[in-house]
Amino acid sequence: MVTYSKHFIPLESNPDVFNHLIHDLGVSSVLRFHDVLSLSEPEILAFIPRPVLALVIAFSTPPQYEDLLVEDNASTPEYTKTGEDEYVMWFKQTINNACGLYGILHAVANGCARNFVGMFLK
Repeated sequence: MVTYSKHFIPLESNPDVFNHLIHDLGVSSVLRFHDVLSLSEPEILAFIPRPVLALVIAFSTPPQYEDLLVEDNASTPEYTKTGEDEYVMWFKQTINNACGLYGILHAVANGCARNFVGMFLK
């Protein structure tokens, strides 16, 4: 099981909460999170505004998943690349229950979403 020395009050998995947080942090109001109610039904997916720049998925993890994660992480080299020219910006989660926050950070710090962040990442 993963152990953390720091703990975070989990964010509600709610696009309004996510939007409020990113906009308070200075991310352009052009970027917005939306609920996705299906990944397989085209008529429901049609309601999602386009373009989609990121997808944050919330799911619970049983203890077996955490054990597999520890095992997998032990055999995977740590990602250490840095710099503006790096294609992917990665933040290792070191705070318990901060999955939502890390998901938000990864969503706005990578891909085309990065263009709407401005000075937030510098």
